[in-house]
Amino acid sequence: MRGRLFAVSLLVGILIPASGALAAQPRQATKTGSGGIEIRLLDVAADSDDPLARSYIVDRLAPATTIHRRVEITNGTGSTADVGVYPAAATLQRGKFGFAGGHHRNELSSWISVSEDVLRMPTGTRAVETVTIEVPEQASAGERYAVVWAEVSAQAPASGGVTLVTRVGVRVYLSIGPGGALPANFSIGTLGAERSATREPVVVAKVRNSGRRTLDITGELTLSQGPGGLRAGPFPVDVGTALAPGNSRVVTVRLDKRLPRGPWHAQMRLRSGYLQRGATATITFPRLAASVPPARSRHLVVILVGLLALVAFALLFFPRVRRNRLRLHSLPVGG
Repeated sequence: MRGRLFAVSLLVGILIPASGALAAQPRQATKTGSGGIEIRLLDVAADSDDPLARSYIVDRLAPATTIHRRVEITNGTGSTADVGVYPAAATLQRGKFGFAGGHHRNELSSWISVSEDVLRMPTGTRAVETVTIEVPEQASAGERYAVVWAEVSAQAPASGGVTLVTRVGVRVYLSIGPGGALPANFSIGTLGAERSATREPVVVAKVRNSGRRTLDITGELTLSQGPGGLRAGPFPVDVGTALAPGNSRVVTVRLDKRLPRGPWHAQMRLRSGYLQRGATATITFPRLAASVPPARSRHLVVILVGLLALVAFALLFFPRVRRNRLRLHSLPVGG
């Protein structure tokens, strides 16, 4: 739209499904800030042990399957608003959930429909939307991602200006397969001891999702049996959001510079829901590198080395010149 600027405020809400029992429970709403539109889940999974399934749509469906989930939208803008409701594309890359701009679609969002595309909502009112996901019979196996958005916009003045577009939404993680829950598993690689660029001791390890479900992994690191029987920790370990199947991530736990080098007995314990894994190792942090002398000191060293080289050259060259002169003087004169 010529002559107008568009400002977009994006917030991600929560929609929690399960193929098992559902319970109507109140949930904290996702909203734009003080006032604005809000969105919350009405159908909450009652028996899932998957942390992601307690926060988002995380389901595994067979082709030719249809599910329905209800969400509640509240208008807290202070005026009557036309709220647009629509599905749009999303991605999961390197553990980060990404949202497509505008109404851009992908395969999963094309399977999603809502009961009302536009809701005319006076301020302070609530409306319930039914989100329907219809998986086609020819759908191939694999994970897909999308978002169901609720959006309002403030019209810019006729003379031009800023159109403020605000949207809040619910994520959808959907896996297509023949049925049944996908197996979950992950592994922790060898623990290593390093130093950061700022000379802090760090413990590193590679975590790999070797299962077939997206995982949300957290845990802690503990150091024991250190010098003099010292013990340190536990230190939190955050693998990051949503580690997809087959993906790996190197986690780094930064520690205090005052921590002794070791050796230490390091133990890392990570979990995703009821799934837990651990790794142990004896580690010793590298020695601190010698500090680099200041520039003035380096200049003095260069000058000193140069002077020593000149002295050495003089000691070798001048005696030879003197001997040659003596030989010239000792030669007989004439024929």
